[in-house]
Amino acid sequence: MVKAATDHRERLLKGLTDSLGRKPYREVTLTDITAAARVSRRTFYQHFANKDECLLALAADTSVRMMRVVLTAVQSSPDWQETVERVTDAYLSFIHSQPPLMKALYIETSSMGLEGLKARRQIAETFAAFLVQQVDGRRRHGESLQAIDQNCAIVMVAGINELILHTLIDDRAHTLMELAPVAVDIINRFVMPPA
Repeated sequence: MVKAATDHRERLLKGLTDSLGRKPYREVTLTDITAAARVSRRTFYQHFANKDECLLALAADTSVRMMRVVLTAVQSSPDWQETVERVTDAYLSFIHSQPPLMKALYIETSSMGLEGLKARRQIAETFAAFLVQQVDGRRRHGESLQAIDQNCAIVMVAGINELILHTLIDDRAHTLMELAPVAVDIINRFVMPPA
């Protein structure tokens, strides 16, 4: 029974993702989501109170998947520069690979009031904590980097995400990878010691 419930939830999240590939979020209906998921409206309401709650769940799920990709990219990086380049590339590549989904997550969650802002904050804090841990780990292994705290890391993540948001709003998702050098520079300006 637990597996079926999980499976239905996953199918609904995939149904929303598939629907976003066909039309903007505000035009997606519950019928679109349930048809794509091949479940009933009743099943939808067993998992989510409304479409916005489903999108917030999809944002959290997508964040976990993105973090897995980033963690894989950072494994066995020999030094800080390669780490930051791999992390940036993995992060932007993940977003670049699914523009309709990411556009909805970046834009629509921002318009969901306090709940949407809380969801975005949680995701930003997760990635900021990851940056802090990466810098701390490299410093412990003798690399000459400046320590950063969670607030500083949030500023970096927020700045990079703002650039991504602008790119998505302007329907220029095909240019997302061009942000990589800028994102690397933003991070290194905080982390690399002054020359």
